Amino acid sequence: MNLGIIVIFAVLASPAPSPSPAAPPANDPCGGSTTNMLATLNRPTIGFSACAVKPRQSVWELGYNNVLQSDGSRAAVYPQGFIRFGVAPKIEVDAIGPLYEVQQAQGAVQRGFLDAGVGAKYEFFQDESSVAAVDLLYSLPTGAPAFTAGAPIATLNLDYGRSLSPVSGFATTIGVQSSYSQDSNGRSARFTSLVPSVAFTTQANPRTQFYAEAFGQTRVRPDGGTLFGIDGGIQYMLLPCLELDAELGQTATDLARAHYFGFGFGLRF
Repeated sequence: MNLGIIVIFAVLASPAPSPSPAAPPANDPCGGSTTNMLATLNRPTIGFSACAVKPRQSVWELGYNNVLQSDGSRAAVYPQGFIRFGVAPKIEVDAIGPLYEVQQAQGAVQRGFLDAGVGAKYEFFQDESSVAAVDLLYSLPTGAPAFTAGAPIATLNLDYGRSLSPVSGFATTIGVQSSYSQDSNGRSARFTSLVPSVAFTTQANPRTQFYAEAFGQTRVRPDGGTLFGIDGGIQYMLLPCLELDAELGQTATDLARAHYFGFGFGLRF
């Protein structure tokens, strides 16, 4: 279940907040009065951006993700909804969902909604080249029986991003997650894990950004197991308020391996 959660939260991930040559003013890596999309978007990485959406603005992150497991099973998730609202300077609130999954395994197909939830971000530090924030995400067991975690899941993230040059940046997220799933024997229980990630970004031009990322999870079920993954992709600003992206990634746990691809967009209102 937690491998699914990790991949689903590829919707929730984030390029480093490196200042874009097209993003005024230069002393605010998150964009001044207007949200800098390449710095602020969470998708398509696993980690989270340290930049909050600017007040009275909203950013909608939507996409499609397809995961192929080593046993031949496949899962597709869409529209990967993550909707963000700037409610005050350096503060945003979030809606997690809708998330719909189609799973194919051993000739059978299951469909249903995943758990929905809410979130918030507080950007507590910023200077000309770096940003730091905390995120809180909380999902409720609202999904279909085949896809719900069965209990609330809470994640607290510490996010940090730093510009390394006018066109490149570094970002990391250290998450602590209280989760709930089945162990290897089918017994459900709550457990706590760390969910770290680190990403590097570089811009080919003011509209085009590439990224590479490594991420992990210290426990993926109550009786242990670990996860490690890598991914990379491209983001392109089609319009000042519209970003398009594509990604490829691989994950491995003590029990299974998987690779995935995805694509989507971010839209600022």
